[in-house]
Amino acid sequence: MGQEAHLVAPRFARGCRCFGAWLGHELVGYGWWSRTPEWIGEVQLEITPASGEAYIWNCVTLDPHRRKGVFRSIVTSVVTKGREEAMGRLWIASMTSVGANSIEQAGFQPVFRMDSASRFGLRWLRVKSVEGAHPALAAAAREVMSIKPGMSVRRARQKRH
Repeated sequence: MGQEAHLVAPRFARGCRCFGAWLGHELVGYGWWSRTPEWIGEVQLEITPASGEAYIWNCVTLDPHRRKGVFRSIVTSVVTKGREEAMGRLWIASMTSVGANSIEQAGFQPVFRMDSASRFGLRWLRVKSVEGAHPALAAAAREVMSIKPGMSVRRARQKRH
């Protein structure tokens, strides 16, 4: 995990699970899931999955293996594991269009679009509801992330998870 290797033991200690993608004996990518509160650094918010839910995060394809479907395999495998374990819902966040097709093909439905910027010690966050998002799903997303559509400004916080 490169620069984040020191975070592996604390993640396991708090109950996170790691999923790896392998090509022979070589690790080519990985992803995490949490069933407890987790920090989303890109938008500086905490997600708190409800009972029977999990948050998928930090899915990474190692550089030499990018553009080969590794991310898609990780997300699809984690979703399959969630179904096997009777998870009621899985959450995932994406800040870019990279991987968006893989996320939707794995069965995720977009609920919000978020834009975030940090400047001068402040974090600006704009949350827009996706047109056509199911109202119950949008309500659940607002609940687990403690957010409302609109603009918010608060003091920026950096937190490693």
